[in-house]
Amino acid sequence: MKVKLIAVILSIIFLMGVGGCMSNNSSNNNVENDVSIKDLMMEHMREKYNEEFVFENINTEVWTAPYTEMILSSEKFPDHSIVVYRYKDSGEIVDNYMDFYMKERIEKEISQIVADIYPQSKVFYRPGGRPVSNDVTPDISIAEYSIIRLPGLPLTICIEDPDHEVNKDEKIEELRKVLEEKKYMCNLDVFYVKKGKLDLVNDTNASEVLTGPSNAQTVLVRGDFGMNYSFEFDYYKWRYIE
Repeated sequence: MKVKLIAVILSIIFLMGVGGCMSNNSSNNNVENDVSIKDLMMEHMREKYNEEFVFENINTEVWTAPYTEMILSSEKFPDHSIVVYRYKDSGEIVDNYMDFYMKERIEKEISQIVADIYPQSKVFYRPGGRPVSNDVTPDISIAEYSIIRLPGLPLTICIEDPDHEVNKDEKIEELRKVLEEKKYMCNLDVFYVKKGKLDLVNDTNASEVLTGPSNAQTVLVRGDFGMNYSFEFDYYKWRYIE
């Protein structure tokens, strides 16, 4: 009886030891995998853009997500976080770097369109968003990019116009028609600002000045307009700021 008891105890101890080793090995493998995935993604970005990036964060813990997400910063775009995905099934790596690359070009093009309709205006493109397909290259047209980049080009438009009360609906429709002709799918945040306030709004402070707790000091009316694939506004709303 004692022999059997001793044998059982020894078996339990042995199994606990094996289980502990396997657990440690699994943990070590996970760490090694995380490191190798990080290095793989970093190397991909360096080769793709011929640029050095600074690693900020990586998330491999969300098992329900179909991808590993990594956050990088770039010397070219120091104030922004670049998001990189590596899909678990295919191994494909995609990123949103091109959204920051396209910002200047988009702002220049849209500003010219807006200025013809709203002479006193400013346009800001809000980069970021989800990674896009690797088919997106620096020579892509704005029209094509506006369709690929979901949900369209996010634009903030600031306007000073004393006649906005009577012409704002007519003007926004005029802008929509031009964007439709160009095949630019956009999502617009339109702000009519008080007299003398337009010059105070810039790319750095636009979010705080236009939407912050003290925005009533600057903004008269805000309009939100979401464009669908037919280049019609499927969301259209004006709000007075008080």
